[in-house]
Amino acid sequence: MTETPRKPDLPQDENPWKAAGLVTGLGVELAVCIGLGWWLGTLYDDRNGTSYGYLTGVVIGLVAGIGSAVALIRKYTGAGRP
Repeated sequence: MTETPRKPDLPQDENPWKAAGLVTGLGVELAVCIGLGWWLGTLYDDRNGTSYGYLTGVVIGLVAGIGSAVALIRKYTGAGRP
């Protein structure tokens, strides 16, 4: 009998599931950081009677999310390794 041709394995960098996982992880991470910042800012507003804490929390969450996303992308691409 003849063997059925096998598809060659994709190189690690060309794996579509790994790329899909990265994109999903980035979106979830950014959403969680912004949501957590909004929630903490709302708690601050409720306790101190202000009306700007939620906005400050959202901005801080966005900055934290972007920083975390950059770190995740660097880890995925291998950038920053000696």
